[in-house]
Amino acid sequence: MTKQEVNEIITSKAAEYGFEIEENSMGWNNKRTGQDYINIQIFQNTNLDKTDWEKRIGCIEIEANASVSRMGGSPTPEELLKAADEIARGAKFTAELQSMGLSYERTF
Repeated sequence: MTKQEVNEIITSKAAEYGFEIEENSMGWNNKRTGQDYINIQIFQNTNLDKTDWEKRIGCIEIEANASVSRMGGSPTPEELLKAADEIARGAKFTAELQSMGLSYERTF
């Protein structure tokens, strides 16, 4: 699989769960608006055991993580329901990405 294919999978899966994803130097994260209840980070990790040093082909594995980014104060029931929905969607999204075992090869 190529990085572009992985990017397309991540972007389309994020959209299915109602998130917009941005690429960064470490991988990807959900686009932040300041009103988000969840922080999603998707990392690109080099797997040295699967790297072919002679052919100079690195194996890059994808790891998705999520955390609650804000909560507190005295939210209304509507705000709590919105937070619960966003957190549930984010958890399902990261779980699905993790279960896919995404990776790509990179020549160095």
